[in-house]
Amino acid sequence: MAAITSEQVMTLRAQTGAGMMACKGALTETGGDIAKAVDLLRKKGLAGLAKRAGCAMKEGVVAAKTSADGKTVSLLEINCETDFVAKNPDVVGFASTLAADMLSDASMANPAENEKAKERLQALAMKMGENMQIRRGVVYTAGANTVSNFYVHSDSRKGAIVELSFDGDVAAAKPELENLARELGMQSVAMSPKFLRREEVAADVVAKEREIYKAKMEQDEAAAKALSAETGKPYKPKAPEVIEKMLEGRVGKFFQESCLLEQASIRDSKLSVSQAVKNLGAKLGGNVSVTRFSCFLVGIE
Repeated sequence: MAAITSEQVMTLRAQTGAGMMACKGALTETGGDIAKAVDLLRKKGLAGLAKRAGCAMKEGVVAAKTSADGKTVSLLEINCETDFVAKNPDVVGFASTLAADMLSDASMANPAENEKAKERLQALAMKMGENMQIRRGVVYTAGANTVSNFYVHSDSRKGAIVELSFDGDVAAAKPELENLARELGMQSVAMSPKFLRREEVAADVVAKEREIYKAKMEQDEAAAKALSAETGKPYKPKAPEVIEKMLEGRVGKFFQESCLLEQASIRDSKLSVSQAVKNLGAKLGGNVSVTRFSCFLVGIE
């Protein structure tokens, strides 16, 4: 049989929109017959999916599972094109099954990097007739002094895992620690923090925020000056130290919005999350701390 040429592959790609390797494989299987290769790709569902490759996958589902012993928790996000497919029982069921598999198979810890998991999703995508992807996944396994729990919102589009550490009797405190971890998962979903604490925020990120705030303040000052010239009302520029204090206040607000521990608790807005964690530690007779969290929101980084 003659070798498959690049021209044949490109012709088939142009007709079907299928991937390069899929086209080459189909041509090899059909002896270079373009028409038969088109039919083969259509039967496999690859042509239709590939044609949709440019379609954005902004919908999806988030799933989470806890192992029977409560020591391991998984969180998973799968993306698709439409909300209709995201709510399909087969898709929801697949996400739930895969989240469970993540608990027992170490190679599935991040299924987005697991070929078998991606193959399973590809078969489902062909059935659904939409592009789909495993966007990300994570597994938390409890240590000697840590407890994890998850929260998934009722729309299955948002979920989070939170891990807490406790230097006291973890077994005795586990129910309350798990409850707090779930509540902080709910906090994460509601308030979408990007960082755990301000020390984790890169210096260049903080510098960028300062730059943005400073530019806005300069615009406000210029506008005030222009208004003064227009109306004849006196204009008094802000002193450098006042501007610096305002900048620090804006950066402080950025930390309060972006860092989980500095956010106001959704349970009691008078308390920060860090204070709520500290209060539980005082109740339990030890030190409680948030060691890490992961929050998956469909369509959001």
